Amino acid sequence: MAYLVLARKYRPQRFAEVVGQPHVVRTLQNALRKGRLAHALLFSGIRGIGKTTVARIVAKALNCEAEDPAEPCNTCLPCREITEGRSLDVIEIDAASNRGIDEIRELRENLKFMPARGRAKVYIIDEAHMLTREAANALLKSLEEPPPHVYFILATTEPHRLPVTILSRCQRYDFRRIPVATLVAHLREVARREGTEIEEDALTLIAKEAEGSLRDALSLLDQALAYGVRTREELIEAFGLAERGLVEALARALIRRDLAEVFRLSEEAYQQGVDLIYLSENLTEFFRHLLACKVSPGGPGEDLSPAEAALLRELSVEVETEEALLLFQQLLRGTEALKRTPYPHLTFELNLARLCEMGKLTSLRVIFQKLEELSRGGLEAPSTEEKKSSRETSPRDLSWEDFLEEARREKPRLAAWLSSLSPPTEENNRLILRVPAGTLLEEEDFQEELKGYFFTKTGKNLEILVEDQPKESLREKLLERPEVKDTLAIFGGKVAWIKPRERSEV
Repeated sequence: MAYLVLARKYRPQRFAEVVGQPHVVRTLQNALRKGRLAHALLFSGIRGIGKTTVARIVAKALNCEAEDPAEPCNTCLPCREITEGRSLDVIEIDAASNRGIDEIRELRENLKFMPARGRAKVYIIDEAHMLTREAANALLKSLEEPPPHVYFILATTEPHRLPVTILSRCQRYDFRRIPVATLVAHLREVARREGTEIEEDALTLIAKEAEGSLRDALSLLDQALAYGVRTREELIEAFGLAERGLVEALARALIRRDLAEVFRLSEEAYQQGVDLIYLSENLTEFFRHLLACKVSPGGPGEDLSPAEAALLRELSVEVETEEALLLFQQLLRGTEALKRTPYPHLTFELNLARLCEMGKLTSLRVIFQKLEELSRGGLEAPSTEEKKSSRETSPRDLSWEDFLEEARREKPRLAAWLSSLSPPTEENNRLILRVPAGTLLEEEDFQEELKGYFFTKTGKNLEILVEDQPKESLREKLLERPEVKDTLAIFGGKVAWIKPRERSEV
């Protein structure tokens, strides 16, 4: 006899054996006991969590000859036939290959026939979202008013693709992802029945890789047993999975912005043949847990081991919330790009290099505090004595520096632009202020405001001459402006490039 894989060998045959879906099992059993089971059921959820299995158990419970209506006996003839897949009263339809209107018409024609042996005829339609629109419409009447002996059970991984008219006629049951702890306990029991002992850490890694799917977990366990896995290290070697230590080392290097160490670890992973997409996904998940640890009062999630939780708490001290969020976001984008690129190694290293070069982020709380201190220090209102001294000063005696000081108190916007310019020069009894092209100072309204304010303070007319200026000279002058220096000091950044303001044509 051919080998039977674990996912089929340990498929639940009774409600009591169903793993990780207590809310579904309890509702269905209560409905069966009270005779209130709906004639059309919809089972939705990810792959491999028991939708089709539970549908078969419901079919057995409806046709079982034992006294308990809520639990099949698995010994009577109808139960055995359904278990062996040869019952004429349980019809399983794969909607992916039988999705047309002709198949649905044939199904409707057969509804009027009574069950061959049991009490009920059960139609299990798998991947129901694959039905065409015409086929779904043809099924509506049968779903709403089937014969008394007919039950429909629709299973789908994408319920949002089903028409609303189908959804409204079905009683919906949402199957959940199976928790890691539940998967580990089940895998441990299966390994014991198979006469094999595997370390808890290895089973935990398999459960995490399954992402809540019991079928995927059993398939991985089957492969591990074939390899002869006993420890976590052997499992990593067999499947080429990323070692937890590698993910931890990369996370530490990214937090500390150690580009050299990041490149060394990336090259090490590449030489060892580690799946870089898998490594990037694990690194992204690590920073997701780190962010959750940073913002959640309860700390990391319950699916983490004590050692992993302790590591996350340790690293959460070294990173701000905003920084953890940015790293998580960029890693997620990088992982998406990695799945599409023909150069995974280079793309992976480029993404990590960008993260290292972003620089550490300053907490918003610290930024607001520094901005408040800056506003109190630089834009503080003048005292009474200063106002009196200003009034006593003759307008015609103001120097350019005195004028800028007055402007900083009264018109900070003007002062911000003027502080980067050279003082006006006197040519042929004219006072000329040269301003660079491409800035706000060449706007007519702005110039009129400046001329009027300058005349009010000094009693002199000011002419403004707009002239082209080399970009390097403009860059140097902009970098010398006080507000630019203060901004760089607060945010700890650097000016990458400068784009002159384009003049709009009216």
